[in-house]
Amino acid sequence: MNKLSSNKQAFMLNTIYIVFVFSLVYMLALGIGLDLNITLQLLIILLESALVKFFLLYPLVLYGLLVLSFISSILVNHYITPFIPDFLERSYFLISNIIDNLQGKENIATSNLLPFWIILIALVSLFTANILFKAKNIYLLLPLYIGAFIYYWYAFYDQAYLMIAIFLLGFFILMGMNRYNKKELDSQSVSSDDYDRTYNLWIGTAIKYSILIVVLALILPKSNNYIQWPWLQHKIYTKFPIVEELRSYNNFLRSSGHAYLFDFSTTGYQGTTSRLGGPVVLNSRKIMSVYADGPTYLRGNVKKSYTGNSWVNTETFWEDYSLRQDFSKLSLFDKEMYYDESDITIVNHSFASTTLFSPYKPSAVFYNGNHKVKVSSDETMFFDNGVYQRESYLIKIQKPLSYEKIVSLGILNKKDQVKNLDSYLHLPEDKITERTKNLVKEIVKDSKDDFEKAVAIETYLRKNYQYSIDVDEVPNNQEFIDYFLFEGKEGYCTYYATAMAIMLRLEGIPSRYIEGYLAQDLVEPGLYEVKHENAHTWVEAFIEPVGWMTFESTPAYSIEPRFIENSPIIDSSVNPEKVNENQNNVIRDVGEDIFENSTDIEDGKINPSNNTDQTDNATDISKNNIMIFIGILLLFIPVKFIITFILFNYKELNSQKLNNKERIVYLYNQILQLAELLGHPQKHGETHFDYSNRVAHRFSKFDEKGIKEITEIFVKSKYSNSPTFNEDVQSLIEYRKSMENHLRKNWGPLLYFYRKYLGFGYMKN
Repeated sequence: MNKLSSNKQAFMLNTIYIVFVFSLVYMLALGIGLDLNITLQLLIILLESALVKFFLLYPLVLYGLLVLSFISSILVNHYITPFIPDFLERSYFLISNIIDNLQGKENIATSNLLPFWIILIALVSLFTANILFKAKNIYLLLPLYIGAFIYYWYAFYDQAYLMIAIFLLGFFILMGMNRYNKKELDSQSVSSDDYDRTYNLWIGTAIKYSILIVVLALILPKSNNYIQWPWLQHKIYTKFPIVEELRSYNNFLRSSGHAYLFDFSTTGYQGTTSRLGGPVVLNSRKIMSVYADGPTYLRGNVKKSYTGNSWVNTETFWEDYSLRQDFSKLSLFDKEMYYDESDITIVNHSFASTTLFSPYKPSAVFYNGNHKVKVSSDETMFFDNGVYQRESYLIKIQKPLSYEKIVSLGILNKKDQVKNLDSYLHLPEDKITERTKNLVKEIVKDSKDDFEKAVAIETYLRKNYQYSIDVDEVPNNQEFIDYFLFEGKEGYCTYYATAMAIMLRLEGIPSRYIEGYLAQDLVEPGLYEVKHENAHTWVEAFIEPVGWMTFESTPAYSIEPRFIENSPIIDSSVNPEKVNENQNNVIRDVGEDIFENSTDIEDGKINPSNNTDQTDNATDISKNNIMIFIGILLLFIPVKFIITFILFNYKELNSQKLNNKERIVYLYNQILQLAELLGHPQKHGETHFDYSNRVAHRFSKFDEKGIKEITEIFVKSKYSNSPTFNEDVQSLIEYRKSMENHLRKNWGPLLYFYRKYLGFGYMKN
């Protein structure tokens, strides 16, 4: 190959390298929301990718610059201006922001977008350059590039379509170049003129066909519409739930989707809205992140009317409230006496709903914008215009104290105070069997009050039935609860909750059937991940004198504590009557102050406040860790260099103690490895003589001895009984030296010594 052809190849390879990096990091810039002129993007990518390639080929230059920068920074910080603390603080903020973003906790801050993108350019350039210029296996590029383009396309970035076309165009051309180089490498010899002429013809053809393939793919007619076949969609989503998140199913975005009231039948725990029970189809799609101080029940629906095989919605009275307005209808005295105030933040993912999910008992909703919150008589909530993917809201909660504590404080709630009491005691006429009624009487026979009855029923169901999602359909001619209690004796949450709700009503205890989710999968302290498979049903019962309480009859889930000795701090100066007179104004002011002082809304996420001192201490520790890490990194290379240098020379000294035959084998193996590093490895199954004949013209001779003569010495010494002379050993030593000189000239001195004495990609023995 002549110099002109070599320059052509180098230029084309470098161009393709830049195109590859640009195609991917351009999409990454869109993904993180970086708004930067495309010309400026191209200039930054061109400069940074070129530097990354240079430092990859000459890493000692990079190391020298790092050491020089480190020393200069210390001197400038000490004698001119102390900038290192600010630099470390900024670095810590950037790194922590990136880590939190990768964990799905927050967006990249606006001030971090450009630095983060520059880091991404470096990483993509390093990976791509390593594949193109060192590993030289271009197919390793496909998982990263094609995977990223497909992801962005299905995330509704239309630019990914053009970028994947640009990438494939470059990839096809690169395939043509590599194919020709392999063909040329396998040949014995090719003249410079023939090589140049054939190479131009081959690459010209590859470029033409590559352009033709990509252009045809771009102009073929396409449609964004997906197949309207509900049965097929249901089957696919059942087996492959990730399909629901693909581009053709964009119902979770505000710009293109629709939000509806929560329907438990969509979670997989109930096949239809018309019948309970049957096999479960779990759906692992992540729908919400919940920031809370512990596992949390998220109420979605409250149902009160049971038909014998299903729960149905009944008419509910809704009231309108403004954002931040208190709708708990509790006096400030009651809040301080019987409740602990807290809040939760919910971030939607692949989910859109008009329902606002919340534990019992919610008191106010905080959300960006100006909306009305509709609150039902059962304290479920919804927005008319819904909450969509990547949107969040905060619910302020009045959490009741434990049963024991509330009773000791003298609370007095009566059943007859419950509005529409009959709806919570309703039983389907002639549906509940006599043996079910008799069983309930037997369970509660020793109970003294409603609370003991509810606990007895809850305990009986948890201890005597098996939790299972692998169940048969309930027979059509049999009432659901009767079948569960006496024949099936296994099931999941809908079985247990339905049975308990009706068993409570048989004892005159008002109950309601709750559908929603249980946030219990802890990702990190204070953060819970909710998937469709976390859907759950449970029971709330009105227990005198406390009021509505949560009961968990499903044995797979834990019961909330009811006997806790913690007591609330009560201000004896509070006058309940005066509080009631000024309730509206006080609650509005207190609610706004608490929200403003304890939370921040930024980048679509509501963040709880943190302890300043703890944060500062953590930041200082992280700064020190960054300095220690940089110091260790800079010390690693010289320490590694010294250790490898000593080991290398120690091995060489030991080789001198071998006899002549053993030493010739040792030296010849090193010569073969040097030839491989120069790009001419021995093929599998190829004899030593075949190999030496094939590559003889590639290497110069030393003292009239070339690779053929050296191979002959090796074969004669290893496979015959003839004596081996010192002159033969010296010939291999000198030839090895000439090969090393050839390699040093080919790589350049810096890269040669770097790979030799740092042990990266040099000889194995």
